[in-house]
Amino acid sequence: SHRCKALTVDREARNGGKLWYRLKNIGWTKAENLSLDRYDKMEYDKGVTAYARVRNASGNSVWTKPYNTAGAKHVNKLSVYQGKNMRILREAKTPITTWYQFSIGGKVIGWVDTRALNTFYKQSMEKPTRLTRYVSANKAGESYYKVPVADNPVKRGTLAKYKNQKLIVDCQATIEGQLWYRIRTSSTFIGWTKAANLRAQK
Repeated sequence: SHRCKALTVDREARNGGKLWYRLKNIGWTKAENLSLDRYDKMEYDKGVTAYARVRNASGNSVWTKPYNTAGAKHVNKLSVYQGKNMRILREAKTPITTWYQFSIGGKVIGWVDTRALNTFYKQSMEKPTRLTRYVSANKAGESYYKVPVADNPVKRGTLAKYKNQKLIVDCQATIEGQLWYRIRTSSTFIGWTKAANLRAQK
């Protein structure tokens, strides 16, 4: 493979309306296969809210920036993060693929090819709803989170302070077979907790 290498063109020719270049010591290729830029350009780079885990670590690595963009450096093999909750922070697209920037345990790690991951939570999984719930008596010690994933960096507190209060459920999401509710009081946003921590009656 000659990808990302500087190549010398020593001849050009047209064939059937297509421009071809002869690469020194290699052979002929269509001009459209070559670029003046050594690095890939990003088509977009945007913030996202999602969670994923490693699906296919083999042959995949983590980079400081999307692979083959200017300044990208190798961080680690993806296999190092197998089984961990990966909080997705940003999404970027290059001509090769789409990339996710992720953090683990509150620490930003780097960028990885989205095809190597299983994304188990996206905001599109959230569905609006309207329910009234109360904290179950034996669940006051359970936690609520910024998003519907039990991950310490997005933990906001425990349900104890809302015991005996009427709570409004305005959103729900089923994540890996578990139903979550987004709760609030009449005036304050609280966060996400597992539906099993709540009950319909006071």
